[in-house]
Amino acid sequence: MSKKHLLSVASISIEDFEKAKKGNDYMGDVFVIFKVVTNVQDFDNALRYGLRTSGVWHRYSEFDLLYQYLLHTYPSHIIPPLPEKKLSTSLWTKMTVDKFDGEYLEHRKIGLEKFLHRVASHPTLHDDNIFKAFLMKGEDWKEVADSTEFRAKNEGFLRGVAASYQLKHCDPRFSELRTYADELETRINAVLKVTQNVAAKQRLAYNSYKELAKTFSDWSTIEKSLCIPLQKIGHHLDNLEGAGNVLLLEEDVKFYENMREFANYAYSLKDFIRKYELLQYKIEVLEGTIEAKKAGLFLLGKPEAGEDVVAVEGGKNNLTKMFRATPQQKEARRSKLHQELSEAEEALGPAQNDLEQFIAEAEVEIKRWKQDKFSSLKDALRMYAKLQLQHSQQGAQCWEQSGLPSNLPVSNLWNFIKLKTFFKSLNDTLVVLLNISHSHE
Repeated sequence: MSKKHLLSVASISIEDFEKAKKGNDYMGDVFVIFKVVTNVQDFDNALRYGLRTSGVWHRYSEFDLLYQYLLHTYPSHIIPPLPEKKLSTSLWTKMTVDKFDGEYLEHRKIGLEKFLHRVASHPTLHDDNIFKAFLMKGEDWKEVADSTEFRAKNEGFLRGVAASYQLKHCDPRFSELRTYADELETRINAVLKVTQNVAAKQRLAYNSYKELAKTFSDWSTIEKSLCIPLQKIGHHLDNLEGAGNVLLLEEDVKFYENMREFANYAYSLKDFIRKYELLQYKIEVLEGTIEAKKAGLFLLGKPEAGEDVVAVEGGKNNLTKMFRATPQQKEARRSKLHQELSEAEEALGPAQNDLEQFIAEAEVEIKRWKQDKFSSLKDALRMYAKLQLQHSQQGAQCWEQSGLPSNLPVSNLWNFIKLKTFFKSLNDTLVVLLNISHSHE
């Protein structure tokens, strides 16, 4: 195909959300559905993909089903994260616990749309038939997904794996990636926490500008010569309050949400690494089984093995009777050990092949993810610097347009100009550093 991914032939967006109900008026299940709209732009390549313009409604649980399907079907790929089911923080305001709150749903819509864009731009995931069915079908797509029996693919082995396990040997590349995932989660969550604290203080300051504006306006009533400049200061402080709150809204959508996504990516990385660990653990279990069965056969072959004591239950009072192993019992044990040894050895080869294939595909996926992460974080940091720069410029303009006489002290204006210069320098520095980082990536 001449095109790299679905987003090059069609736009994918979540355009609306609304409440829906399943069941009767009294006992029905009330939930929210999101309208996923696909608009084909390149019809020739869209036909090759089997893609068409469509608008379908899905609830959050269906997005989660798609995520689980991708997670099980593509074990050697880093699956883009879904937004968390319960959103608890925002720069703009404290989130309500009401899952039908409009602001809460707007944040969820942004996160779900970003998830779809990540999948649609992935070199492998974008062409998955189940994903395309999700984009073009209503609830029918779930039947198509369930027909793949994706949940059963790894359940047999996973059912016997303890929640906590220790590997004897671990590929250092995956050990380093796990360390990075842990640190990424810690660092970005720290950025989110501090950014939220800063935004809360800024919000209080911006809201105080209205009160400050009123004090200047009140003062203007007793000053004939300074009446107009004082009124203009009050007017522009009002404007500054509005601009500050707009900044927080933009930071929330364009920066904070991006950082939150990469905090969630840390969990996706851990899921990805756990798949490697489980494949490696499976091999170690099989190797341990083979070693134990061989040791058992060795002991059975020793002359003193005939002196083994076997305990059975029976007798009048169900007491334990002791007697020495018979040749028939020894042969039965030997036969069983041979069978178990053969089964373990037969399973070891395919398990090793699975691990080798996983590592080969994972190396390509990790490289792709690092490049994508670099590009996304670079854009987010540049956007952050740009927003701060725009805000400092707006602040400076408010004072520049206030009409203050030239002989009045304008320390606030000077502070804004310094702030403007600082953020311009920050933006330029970020561009340089990010370009340098890219050259060493």
